[in-house]
Amino acid sequence: MKKNILTVSIAAVLLACNSGVKKENTANDSTDSIQYKDTIIIADANANMPEFDINSIKESTVELGVFPYLNAPQSYTYNYDKKISTNDIRDFDREYFAVHGRLIPVEGKSFKVRLEKDRSDGKRFNSLIVDKSYEEAILALGGVKVNDVSIPDSEIVRIGDKELIDKKYGHSLDYNLLDDVKTYVIKTKDKEIWIQYYLLNDESGGITILEKGRLNTLAITKITASQMKSDIEKNGKAILNINFDTDKASLKPDGQEVVKEITELLQSNPTLKLSIEGHTDNSGDAKKNKLLSLDRATNVLNVLVASGVSKENLRAVGFGAEKPLVANDTEENRAKNRRVELVKF
Repeated sequence: MKKNILTVSIAAVLLACNSGVKKENTANDSTDSIQYKDTIIIADANANMPEFDINSIKESTVELGVFPYLNAPQSYTYNYDKKISTNDIRDFDREYFAVHGRLIPVEGKSFKVRLEKDRSDGKRFNSLIVDKSYEEAILALGGVKVNDVSIPDSEIVRIGDKELIDKKYGHSLDYNLLDDVKTYVIKTKDKEIWIQYYLLNDESGGITILEKGRLNTLAITKITASQMKSDIEKNGKAILNINFDTDKASLKPDGQEVVKEITELLQSNPTLKLSIEGHTDNSGDAKKNKLLSLDRATNVLNVLVASGVSKENLRAVGFGAEKPLVANDTEENRAKNRRVELVKF
């Protein structure tokens, strides 16, 4: 996704006495903004739009086949290398889909890939051909087009880069092509399929196909002192996911519970010496991440000492993103790398 948000002013009628107000007019944008000196107030053109009702979509009785239901058009491919990787399909994911210019989140099983031209025939990517081909195929499956209008910049601001870019929940959106995003819904008796794509003429595009579904949560057992002891005896360390406040060293309530278990471990084993080692993912500035990881490890140490654990048996170290457990290439992997390790010394 290319990031290039423009704040555009459109026609505003101003009184003559407001001489300090700057006036601009851009007829085709759906975001109204009035600029007064250095202050920009953005009004959401879609604020009063009614919520999308899936019941308004006619039910399709056409046999859809198997997920992700649609192949790339003839002489086009999914991804440049013509391969679909395990990262392209997720059992549970989120994407923001445009409905009449407004972005709404939908969750379920997703298929997110690039659209590329098979260049073996010497021809270039043609967005018009691809668009018409998908439209014909989707409508033949009983799909309904729910977006063919420009997405105002205010929608991108409302959702934010963290959701759309960092978490990749805006895969099928391009900040430079907000006036040309196509969205369809196929509703059957037991399925709700969302399809959205953008197309760069002569280049490529991006598409998301998502089957709406509910998350089957995973069982999570409590981290206990006995479990930590077993891990340390077996591996020389225990790897913990201790939750801290965002960009801070302060512990969240569930993080405090984990530290209580560490306290119990050390009080039950008074000769055990542990190095408390903080780790982060690679998001943001490396120096700040290293300092944050040290601050978090130090805070855990201080809480333990305040609970009566001997400071002589503890030390705090921060590594930042220098020692990842796995590659920082997905949100799930980055979560694994944000951790605290208790290492025996």
